[in-house]
Amino acid sequence: MRVSFADIKGIRTRYIHAGAGYPVMLLHGAGMSADCWLRNIDALARDFAVFAPDVLGQGFTGSGDYPGGPPHPFMVQHLVDFADWLGIDRFVPVGSSFGGLLAGLLYFRLPRRVEGLVFGSSGSVVHHEGDSDLQNAYRNGLSAIENPTPENCRKRLERIFFDPAAVPDELVFMQATLYALPDARESYERRMCGMMQFEACRPYKIVERLEQIEVPTLLIWGRDDPRGRLDRAQEAARRIKGASLVAIERCKHHPHIEHPQRFNALVADFIRPLALRRAVA
Repeated sequence: MRVSFADIKGIRTRYIHAGAGYPVMLLHGAGMSADCWLRNIDALARDFAVFAPDVLGQGFTGSGDYPGGPPHPFMVQHLVDFADWLGIDRFVPVGSSFGGLLAGLLYFRLPRRVEGLVFGSSGSVVHHEGDSDLQNAYRNGLSAIENPTPENCRKRLERIFFDPAAVPDELVFMQATLYALPDARESYERRMCGMMQFEACRPYKIVERLEQIEVPTLLIWGRDDPRGRLDRAQEAARRIKGASLVAIERCKHHPHIEHPQRFNALVADFIRPLALRRAVA
């Protein structure tokens, strides 16, 4: 596993990467960073080339020209430019929480290049109008950003973990570092306020377009997730042709962190046939 920085059309972009072979892009949720994938990157890199960027305006990645309002098109364009810079033609995005929506939007933007989708406890993908929990997510993140001590960052994460003791120390201290950056609060407020402009964000919702997804799709859900309703995930799995859903017991919002071995095995088993098909094509 290595950490690198790239200039993606003038935007300083941090990403963590490892492995070789078929490309997999790991996309974190709002208020997080690529560090949330530290329990997954090396395991998946045994079979694939894994790239986990800090998405636009989060972690150590710059905000570019994003002025406010819905951040979705800016984030997606940055990811497209990142994939182009990496030189990956076909790949599978794996998205956690809001990163799942980014993965879905990448598919609709690049339908010939995205060959599969993995959604990890992503209410952003499956929720209908009125289901959104963004206000609670916003307040939870702000509770740490206003006073970014390790204790406050840990409390923020504990609220969305089934077992509070499972919150990784390394993620706590990385969030304390990121939230202490001089522009952290301004960037967070601008992005989250843009995401809560529900009418302006409507073109970037994909819940009404799930039947249009025509690639293999895997949903991995925390059965006790307070941010992503399991019944909505079950409905989505029925609407996406050939999709499968795995609900993990004793798990809330971050199955890839709370149950990494199970998550890694599910993702690897899902992607291997796609990689093999590409290898023999």
